[in-house]
Amino acid sequence: AEELEDSVFEPFISEIESGLSGKKVVLFGSYDWGDGEFMRTWEERVTQAGAELVTGAGITANLSPDDEVTEALKKAGEELAALV
Repeated sequence: AEELEDSVFEPFISEIESGLSGKKVVLFGSYDWGDGEFMRTWEERVTQAGAELVTGAGITANLSPDDEVTEALKKAGEELAALV
């Protein structure tokens, strides 16, 4: 099953999850197997905690970011920068 990494990332998300309500966040992850299911699970988890996804969805890359993913990440950064 595609899951968040157990020893570092899962504890990090668990620690901040209760403080996500009303926050705007960007999710990015890469994978080299499966279909990116982990991102759908992650999106659901943070939105259920009350966060708003800045780009409307998480951004995923299969292995390394290609040009499309790089552009999506730049757009996400611009959207975050406009919030301050």
